[in-house]
Amino acid sequence: MKKLDLFLRLELASVALLFLGLFSCSKEKTVPISFSPEVVSKYFHTGNSLGQFYFFNQVRNDSLLVFNVYNHALDIIDTRLDSVVSSIPFEFNGPNAVNEITSFYYHNEDSIFLAENNQAIVLINSKGQLKRRYGDFESSFETGEREKVYDNSPSLRFASQLLYNSDAQEIFLYFMSFNQPEKKRIFASYSLETGKSKSIPIHYPANYLGKRLDLSKLFLTSATLDRKGFAYIFSGSPEVFRYDFHSSSISSVEANPPWKKVKADDIPFGPMNTSEKQSFMAENPFYYKIFYDSYRNVFYRLSSSPRPNSTEADFHYVNYNKILVSILDSKLNLISDFYLPKKDTYNVGFSFVTSEGLWISYNSKNQDDENFIKGDLIRIKELSK
Repeated sequence: MKKLDLFLRLELASVALLFLGLFSCSKEKTVPISFSPEVVSKYFHTGNSLGQFYFFNQVRNDSLLVFNVYNHALDIIDTRLDSVVSSIPFEFNGPNAVNEITSFYYHNEDSIFLAENNQAIVLINSKGQLKRRYGDFESSFETGEREKVYDNSPSLRFASQLLYNSDAQEIFLYFMSFNQPEKKRIFASYSLETGKSKSIPIHYPANYLGKRLDLSKLFLTSATLDRKGFAYIFSGSPEVFRYDFHSSSISSVEANPPWKKVKADDIPFGPMNTSEKQSFMAENPFYYKIFYDSYRNVFYRLSSSPRPNSTEADFHYVNYNKILVSILDSKLNLISDFYLPKKDTYNVGFSFVTSEGLWISYNSKNQDDENFIKGDLIRIKELSK
């Protein structure tokens, strides 16, 4: 009987060790894997010496659409031919006039949405004909909904392009706090069919709530549409958030970068002078852009590590730094991180995704030929189609 008890105890111990081994292996698999990015130069020929006048952009079926502020037009660049193939000019005067364009969303050739200085949304077609103008967002809210968001006027350009839910025909509005400590919602959806807005139960990250936020230090930097919703990030937070169109639910993941926590991670919410602000910007990580890659069903987040000795003014130190690319799966789980090999090279504000991969523009000091928009294409062979 004693031998049997001893045998059973040994068997149980073996099973326990086996489970421990399996659990340990399972934990190892959750560690971000190592990717092998290929970085190659890829330039776009503008043909008009106006590359420096390109502002916000969008990619549709490998066509890069960029607003050319100098020509007051939407230029279309074929990223496979690397050159401008057509242009949609807009009028300054007359019944089809659109002015002070701050962002856009190209749905199709008959539905191009332009934001006019945050005050109106203009629906225009590819012939430049104005079909409709939407405005007066302040009075568009259903009863009781306006009080749920912050008091400031809505912004239409927080993501450098409009966010549009084509299924529900809704444009999304963003409300910043501007030193309002109340816990309020920061998004609303505006229906193009009814002309009514309703708030969405999305708030600032928990550690921002109840604070008088100085939005020169901490703000929503980027958002990206995916197949069923949109994801968004804030400049000072490693969290990535996503809003689902169908369930109206919000999910988030803290996608921590590889650098160690620094003192400046603790956001100072009080007023700052110019010198203190510069120190804060340099000593903090900066989470700048997020993209959804529909070809590979992943997200890319572009950020830069703290750089305490930076002397660049304001936000420019982000583009004169090493850029970290974080790759997240469709559920926002961090898959991998890697630094781009070049330093002091990129303008991450002008970047996008095509079927070839992630493209990032060079910063101004590396744009040495006005006939071209110069940048690098980042291909990741582990994510190849």
